[in-house]
Amino acid sequence: MLVVLITPWPALAVKAAGVSGCLQWLPVRQSDAGTLYQRCRKDSDLPEVMIRTRFQAPPGRVHAVVTDYDRFAEFIPNVRVSRVLDSQADGTRWVYHELHFPAPVADRVYVIRSQDRASRPAGGYYRVDWALAERVFPVLRDAPGVQPVAFSGFWELAPDDGGWTTDASYSVHSDPGGLVPDWLVTRMTGRYVEQVVTAIRRRLADRAQ
Repeated sequence: MLVVLITPWPALAVKAAGVSGCLQWLPVRQSDAGTLYQRCRKDSDLPEVMIRTRFQAPPGRVHAVVTDYDRFAEFIPNVRVSRVLDSQADGTRWVYHELHFPAPVADRVYVIRSQDRASRPAGGYYRVDWALAERVFPVLRDAPGVQPVAFSGFWELAPDDGGWTTDASYSVHSDPGGLVPDWLVTRMTGRYVEQVVTAIRRRLADRAQ
């Protein structure tokens, strides 16, 4: 499929909107995975990246896949290790990840704090927010990789077609640290969210068989 470039990839395209425009998502490009957006942040030189897409499955099934942290290494790109370290009854979970990348990009290790918010579960609406955990876990002391400076995002899942399909938004803000230039981080983040969407579609298809 022909990919249509809507605005330039570099974060400078988002910065041009000015700080006052940081609440606005600007379209970047469209592909088979969905429509990609960026918006600037007041606290970072790197933009947030979001993809909007549709899954051919109900929100409950999609939610079960995007929060299946203990099995991420089976289907999410670059994830070598993923396991839940702790959890609470309110849906909060602390999850350890090891990400492996081809050289010269160094591997990354981190723990996220994931908050699962089913704001209207009867209607199939879900939101999952996550960010680097402030809580310190011993597993990071000898972990084989670089710890990111910032890493956060969210999933929003809403029913469509009478609840048989899901309109989804997946957002990531990443500052991986190290010597990776900003323009490359932005491009890699955009490619990565597209790859994650594709991986989730395959996972949903496999589970439907």
